[in-house]
Amino acid sequence: MKKLYILIVFISVFSGSIAQTWEQFIPYEMKRAVKKGTRTMNGIPGKKYWQNHSDYSINATVDVENSMLSGKEKIVYYNDSPDSLRYLYMRLYQNYYKKGTGRSWKIDTSDVTEGVKYSDISVKLERSDENIFKKSSETPTNMRVLLNKPVPPHSKVIVEMNWSFRIPKISRNRMGNYGKNNLFIAYWYPQIAVYDDIDGWDRVEFNGITEFYNDFNNYDINITVPKGFKVWAPGELVNQNELFTKKVLSNIKKAENSDEVVRIFSAKDCIKQKVLKNNESENTWHFKASHIPDFTFGVEKNVNWDAVSVVVDKKSGRRTFVSAVYPDSLKNFDKVAKYAAWSIKYMSEVFPGVPFPYPKETVWSNGTPSGGMESPMMANDGDAGTDKWTAGLSFHEIFHTYFPFFMGTNERKYSWMDEGWANFATRFVFDSLFPEYKYFNRVVSTFESLSGREKEVPESVLSYQITDWRAYREHSYNRPSVAYNYLKETLGDSLFLVGMHYYMENWNGKHPLPFDFFNALEKGTGVDLKWYFKPWFLQKCYADLAIEKVEENTVLIENRGGLPLPIDITVTFDDGSTEKVYKKADVWKNNNENIALEFDKSKKIKSVKLGNPSIPDIYTENNKMKF
Repeated sequence: MKKLYILIVFISVFSGSIAQTWEQFIPYEMKRAVKKGTRTMNGIPGKKYWQNHSDYSINATVDVENSMLSGKEKIVYYNDSPDSLRYLYMRLYQNYYKKGTGRSWKIDTSDVTEGVKYSDISVKLERSDENIFKKSSETPTNMRVLLNKPVPPHSKVIVEMNWSFRIPKISRNRMGNYGKNNLFIAYWYPQIAVYDDIDGWDRVEFNGITEFYNDFNNYDINITVPKGFKVWAPGELVNQNELFTKKVLSNIKKAENSDEVVRIFSAKDCIKQKVLKNNESENTWHFKASHIPDFTFGVEKNVNWDAVSVVVDKKSGRRTFVSAVYPDSLKNFDKVAKYAAWSIKYMSEVFPGVPFPYPKETVWSNGTPSGGMESPMMANDGDAGTDKWTAGLSFHEIFHTYFPFFMGTNERKYSWMDEGWANFATRFVFDSLFPEYKYFNRVVSTFESLSGREKEVPESVLSYQITDWRAYREHSYNRPSVAYNYLKETLGDSLFLVGMHYYMENWNGKHPLPFDFFNALEKGTGVDLKWYFKPWFLQKCYADLAIEKVEENTVLIENRGGLPLPIDITVTFDDGSTEKVYKKADVWKNNNENIALEFDKSKKIKSVKLGNPSIPDIYTENNKMKF
């Protein structure tokens, strides 16, 4: 037994002594992609990088009374990969509500359905009339379409089908029928999944938490709604002259060049039938949008529409048309257009300092007091109730325009690459307009409450693998938000922005991985940041700095949790005077476990205090010493 004990100790000590190199953290898939030439370790796409896309043509009909959506769609899918595709993967998101489907949220029994009903599937290769569809099989929210013939590399295939589903009324996961003639439609059309150079087909199921990972597609959409209803959606409303009255068209034109909010029409105008030319029968709304990763839309009958425009590119003078759509019953939504315009201007000029990439943005009210969900050129928001949260919610959801939409990140696997950025950036609207709220301190406090606990999950764990909601929130929102903040502080505002712009310029419209981001930040800034990325994003390090000892007016600070954090220390002397020292996170860049700080040796130290509310620390008992 004694020999066994010695062996166990030896193995433990030996294992702990092996330093984990950066190379050991790089996933096999990334290494394989670099070898194939689709990616590089220099932060830029490889010469052989590729990605696929689709053209969607959909004719959809909304049956408000029966809460049903039906459609016929044609998809032209471009296989720009070097692979022959023997089958296609399609997403049937609304099978989330199908009886027997596993899901992360409980749903009301009245919303349990038979899922998506589809028929008349046709799959044809280009320049061929042969239907090569063989059969289909379903997993919970995906459909595998087996083909009689493969889709060759660098070719296209045409998929056609009819479908329908019931729109949920109570358990509305990011979309649904909100009652009072208010519907927001997302996750709605059978969609070809992403096929990429990392995983091949994306087979991750939609469990209610998992969000976006889509190709950049083109959309030609016709939406037919009952009489009196209006529709808002991404892109250009092709037939607006046929739909709206002259007064409404005049107000739209005015708002397109106005820095002040314009009331396009009111709920009273809707009731008095002063909005639409045709109030006696159903209308079809025709939208076109290019190079966006998804298409959603809102349907309302009696509603207010405010709009304003913002110059997003000073060089070209290009403007973005900003809208807020909401019913009369809400408390604070009449301020949304103003806050949304402020947000888009800030994003274009300050952070990320990239001109807003879309021609329009509509913030849609679902009529409830809470909630927020982003999609390209659209946000489905509740009424936040206060100025600060109205501004904060608007900013957060609109910021997703950059991450994940502009950047094309895989939110299903790496939600911290978009939710983390949105959470981080929301600080700017609070610091600018509501500084007394101390937004970042609150994020720090929330992060601190889970840091180092069993439930905390490292960023290297794929997001869809996390089933606990609180662990997901920490992983996706708070930890990366705090990490981005100290990275920005360490590099300085200017250099941080240089690195971000290098990353965004090289990867927008593509599908960057975490190591593409890490490599791009290093290449863009010219700074080795592995010492920072490893503990914050790849390891389960936690927030705990401690005063180890004080000798001869030298204070030794120990990093017990391993996270590179700033040091804020205040020393009080016997004569009542104080000396403060603040060190940025790069004080730990040499992977040192402790830092020695010297103070005025001509005075006697009375007390030492470590930390402040903007630096997380899970164990504050070791942050003070008195003498």
